[in-house]
Amino acid sequence: MADVKVMSHAHGNQLRDMTGSTPGDIAQELELSLSGVAIYVGSSEAKVDTALADGNIVSFQRAKTTSG
Repeated sequence: MADVKVMSHAHGNQLRDMTGSTPGDIAQELELSLSGVAIYVGSSEAKVDTALADGNIVSFQRAKTTSG
């Protein structure tokens, strides 16, 4: 488990201290649906099962939609 800072569009984009092994763990604890959500660890897009390390900043943002 890593001690991370988390920001979520669904929770007012406020940084909060949390503990988790992956963004999926964090999302579950926040009761956050990942449908239409982009996950970032630092400035890089991440997957739900990306391993987290102490001090990471994890953010959940609305995914951008593209039109054809």
